[in-house]
Amino acid sequence: MPIIPVAPAAVAAPCPTPAAAGARFEARLAAHSAPPEPPRPAAQLAQALRSLEASQARLDRVLQAARGGRTFTAGELLALQSDAYRFTQTLDVASKLVEHGVQSVKQAVNAQV
Repeated sequence: MPIIPVAPAAVAAPCPTPAAAGARFEARLAAHSAPPEPPRPAAQLAQALRSLEASQARLDRVLQAARGGRTFTAGELLALQSDAYRFTQTLDVASKLVEHGVQSVKQAVNAQV
């Protein structure tokens, strides 16, 4: 079996001084933006309430159109049923969250210090 000659290994560049390495790291760190701030609970609650209001308004418009004599296809009726179900489930979860929050506040207020 013949031996294949290998080119000599390239000489690695000398390690930068610690100060130079630190400066490069600082520059790279500064180049990255800070991670996005997590949404605040109040903002999440406001977004959830806006979503509920939008869903209710959409269902109200569809019901108004039905009262006005509009006929719907089977697909539209299934979509309406799905939207109504999602709305009631979301409303149920929201009411349970509010109930738990009220109970927590009551418990905190009545706690003996």
